[in-house]
Parts: sequence; C-alpha cells; structure tokens
Amino acid sequence: MRTPKFTVKRAVSMTVAGALAIAGTVAVANIAQAASTAIKISPAATGSTAGGNQLTVTGTGFQDSTGADVAAAVRFILGTTCGVDATAGTAATAFNVVSKTKVGVTSPAVAAGSWMLCIFDGTTATQTLLGGGKFVVAAPATATTISGAVTNVAKASALGGTTVVVTGTNFSKTTTATIDGVKAAATYVSATKLSVKLPAHAAGTGFSIKVDNGYGSAMTTDTVSFVPVVTVSPTSGNGTAGNVVTITGSGFSGRTFSEVAGISIAFLPAGTALVSGTTTIASLDTCTSVMVESDTTLSCKAPALTTGAYSVQFLTALASEYDADYSTISKSATYTVAAF
Repeated sequence: MRTPKFTVKRAVSMTVAGALAIAGTVAVANIAQAASTAIKISPAATGSTAGGNQLTVTGTGFQDSTGADVAAAVRFILGTTCGVDATAGTAATAFNVVSKTKVGVTSPAVAAGSWMLCIFDGTTATQTLLGGGKFVVAAPATATTISGAVTNVAKASALGGTTVVVTGTNFSKTTTATIDGVKAAATYVSATKLSVKLPAHAAGTGFSIKVDNGYGSAMTTDTVSFVPVVTVSPTSGNGTAGNVVTITGSGFSGRTFSEVAGISIAFLPAGTALVSGTTTIASLDTCTSVMVESDTTLSCKAPALTTGAYSVQFLTALASEYDADYSTISKSATYTVAAF
C-alpha cells in the first residue's frame, strides 16, 4: 500500500523537529557542562610562545568507569571560552590521559595572549567539553650583554656584591636571575634591562647569567669572571708595627704564609707595581703572625708603615720572586695610615 504524501511530509517534518529538539538538548547540555568544567593547570596556567611547557591538568571525567579514555582531544583556543568545537584553535603538541582526573599535556607554540586549554571527548566540530581553563601565553626572556664586559667578559668580586646590568628582552618585575645555579638578586629596570647583584662565587671564568621571566629562560652571551679580592678591617691605622687586622678573601686554607713559601699579605704603597722577576718578598712590607681562621678569613699583624695609602694584596711567589702576571692572587683593599 502506498504511503500518502502528506503522511511522508508529516513524518519528515516530525523527524526534523525531533532532531532539532535533540540538537537543542545537546547544545543546552554542553553550555551547562561548560559552566561546571573548571580545571586546574599545574605547575602554572602560563606558558611560552615557544611551546613545550609540560602541564598536568586536573579535572573529572577523563576516563570512564572501566578505565577507558574519554578525553580524545586537547585544544588551545584563543579567547575566554572553549565552546564544543574540538577542531578549533591549536592542538596540544601531545597529551596523555593519566586517570579519570588527570591529563598530561605538552603545550604547542602559539602567539602571546590569553587562551583556553580545552579538553573534549571527541575530535569533531561538535563534542562534549570535559574541561577548560585559562592559559596565558607570553614570550620568553632573552639575554645578551652584561654591562662592564670587556672582550665579552665582566669582572666580578669572588666575595659577591658586584652589580651588573643584563640586556635582553621581555623582562618583567618578576624576572629572576641565577649564575652557575646560584640565585642572584635581580631588580627590574625596564623590559630590556635587568640589574643583577651577583652572589659570592669561587674564582673562575666563563659564567653566563641565566634570566627567567616565568615564560622561558635564556643565558647571556657575555660571561662573568669571578676575581679573587680581599678586604681589610680596620681600614686604617697609625702605622705602628703589630696592629692586628682581619683579612677577608678566599683561598687561605692549606697555605703557609712565610718568606720561604713566598706567600704573603703585602701592604704596597698606592701606585706601586710589582716588577716581574725582580721584586722579592724581603723588599715588601708584609703581615706577620698570620693566623688562618677559615678559607675566607685570616688575621695578622700589620708591619710598620709610613703615612699614606696602601693596597693590601694576597701574593704568592716562586723562589721568593714575584711575577706581575701571576703572583697577585687578589687585591682591592685600601689601608690608610695616618698619625693619630
């Protein structure tokens, strides 16, 4: 028996209406679900434009009761909402469903801006949103030069406290700095300059400063050389032999301070230079009764000195002769003699 035309049209009409009703129900369900699908992103909901950030997303419904994966797509969508389109935005570089409540995600390279990290149960244009959260992307820091660098090397005191300025890009007030793995005190100057107060460090060369703005890190192309220096306390005296002074520096432990060993704390009149191969320990005014307290501190008795300014230097020699290119282990302290 033939089906009347009006019956077919009615059936088609009802089917379309039913489909629209169902589609409407799905849309409403997704909207409702989107409002309750907040997720937590760790270690932080921020990333670099270069991508590669390893993230752990915590939420619900990423696996079913049997342990089968429900999460099927992770997308980074520019804006403030995820929607239901699992083809929108940029796909995560990689993701791994760890459990019902956790997904490991590797962020893709995207432009700077405010994005949504969105997890869906499928890979097509209409899917159920399993979780979404804000993910801020910014450019990583870059770093190049260090102020005070000579032939690309900046001189710094091994005792710490030397301040340099690092030039780069994308600096902020939260940008941090380290050198050889040790934290340095960083102060924001501008988006391209960072003031860095260096920590104490053993003498050595070739140390880059690492800066990190929270979105990525970079190493300076210039390097730092830590130079041994000494300080003296007190910084003045009356010139009488036997005044006790404290010398702070580095490398004191294990050394024998004597004329025979050629190791001494010398007081050189300001402007005096050691003459390679000719200056002898006997011709210098040196500390006596040296007592090494630690690798960085010693005390000794200052020699008799005439009125004037002196450079205090930590010296070593071979055969009691000082080579100007080799013998000055450290210097910088100034000791002034004046009649009291």
